[in-house]
This record gives sequence, C-alpha cells and structure tokens, in this order.
Amino acid sequence: MAKTRSVDDEAVAALLTHCAVLDIRSMARRRKALSTWPDDDYVACIAWLADLVHNIALGQNREPRWMPWRKRRRRMRWTWRTADPAGRAWILSTLEKYGMAAWVPPLDADEG
Repeated sequence: MAKTRSVDDEAVAALLTHCAVLDIRSMARRRKALSTWPDDDYVACIAWLADLVHNIALGQNREPRWMPWRKRRRRMRWTWRTADPAGRAWILSTLEKYGMAAWVPPLDADEG
C-alpha cells in the first residue's frame, strides 16, 4: 500500500479513471463482478462502473478553463454529487488503496 499524500481533484480523476478501466477489463475477462457487487451480474457491474467513470469525464468540462481557480468548481464535484452510495464507497476505497485517502470530497457548499 502506498503512503498517504495530499492530492487534488485532477490526480483523483486520473487515478479513478485508470482503476475503473482496469476493473472493467478484469470483470469482462474473468466474467465475475467486483467483490463488493451485491450479486454475480458482472455485466451490470461493468455498466455501473462505466457510468461512474463517464461522470468523471463529464466533470472535466463543466467549468470554463479561463475562470479563476477560486471561482471554478472542483473537477470531482459532478461525479461525487451523482454517485450512488456504492459509487462513493468505490471512490473512497480505491483512493485509500493507492494512498490518496487524504482527498476530501466536495462539500455541499462546494456544489454551488
């Protein structure tokens, strides 16, 4: 396990996207869902994880690049806001696994 370190939303988005693709490939090849998935429907689990990653990609372009950082919303705002409890748990457990547990999810106040 990696040492815990402070990270921003850009690093979190990149890691989560990478890990989701690896999990999707693994499920497709093994024909087995994630261990946290409630049943053995790996196709449904792949679809769920792909939707979560899609929301990470959408979050990238929600705010114009020219806006000053203090006025821009956090990149992971949309993903965190739209994630179901299982999605939030996957995000947090994946970050912990790779030493990024210090990441702080966007708060309601960050959601503007």
